[in-house]
Amino acid sequence: MSNHNISFHRKSPEELLKQIEKLKRGKLKIYIGSAPGVGKTYRMLTEAHELQKENIDVVIGLVETHGREETAALIPGLEQLPLREVTYNGKVYNDLDVDAIIERDPEVVIIDELAHSNMPGSFNEKRYEDVQKILEHRINVITAVNIQHLESLRGVVRELTGVSVRERIPDSILDAADEVILIDVTAETLQKRLKEGKIYKKEKD
Repeated sequence: MSNHNISFHRKSPEELLKQIEKLKRGKLKIYIGSAPGVGKTYRMLTEAHELQKENIDVVIGLVETHGREETAALIPGLEQLPLREVTYNGKVYNDLDVDAIIERDPEVVIIDELAHSNMPGSFNEKRYEDVQKILEHRINVITAVNIQHLESLRGVVRELTGVSVRERIPDSILDAADEVILIDVTAETLQKRLKEGKIYKKEKD
């Protein structure tokens, strides 16, 4: 009979404290897209319907359909919370209403475009900071972001594409997530969806 050496890692007080603090927060699930139009929002809304069938209290905090009919068709039947109106340079914009979400206190909230920059004058500069505040109220969040918005990939994206991505999220957001799911499709499928106007809405004549 062979002997097996089993070693146990004794967690440090700092690690235990982090684990306890995480239990006090809502759970964070992130859908990461390899490119725009791969189906992140579609997957989030599909999951919302599945959760609703399981009698879980799920609401939409904010989703961006970008004119994609297949995605928009999944919104009916789900509760949508009102957006916050923000006036900037004489124009009125709609943005995520964090206070409305906290007041409604659902079990799960769907929040799109994690890397979005908030309008000047907002309480937080970035949407991921809004999400962090919501998590502190023990509300579970399902969100989405494209991979090029990760801070650590800033240089790689600029080198490959010549484009400097303005809206970014720190990699620590991924570290804090309870679940991260990569959404990807083949280049052929992506090209087909682009030609069909399913990624960016075709301009009308």
